[in-house]
Amino acid sequence: MRKTILVVAVSALALVNVGRASAGSLPQVTLASNGFPAPVPQYLASIIADASKKYGVDPNLIAAMTFRESAFNPNAVSSRGAQGLMQLMPKTARALGVQDSFDAQQNIFGGTKYLKALLDRFNGDVDMTLAAYNAGPELVAKLGPGATQEAVEYVAAVKGYYQAALRAL
Repeated sequence: MRKTILVVAVSALALVNVGRASAGSLPQVTLASNGFPAPVPQYLASIIADASKKYGVDPNLIAAMTFRESAFNPNAVSSRGAQGLMQLMPKTARALGVQDSFDAQQNIFGGTKYLKALLDRFNGDVDMTLAAYNAGPELVAKLGPGATQEAVEYVAAVKGYYQAALRAL
């Protein structure tokens, strides 16, 4: 019972803090590398940890998004042309300073930078942020996190992976 209460408390705190921490102020959070349907490859765990520190975003949220976007495949390409681990659209990647979307470090840092910008824009609202990452920030700002059915499913999937990772800590 105590463990369940602790897990719920840590999960709630992490969900609240994920968007509220300014860059560099996030307390050291451990990545639950084995808390996802597939383990986070060690080289990605290191990159995710570095991006987490730089942008002040929970590494478990970054990893949850990366798993949902590409199943940790740095060569993934969507039917719409999104590329790499965090499935950056070429125009978005360029705007974020990413020169090679298939380079794991550039992609994770660019995707995390974008995630942090969305968290800031939506005042730490994780549902709005995740929906905006999937469906676009303008559409989500106008219509909310239920802007598209795909966004609704995306938010549910990422939050499910994220919460599973937090339970695994």
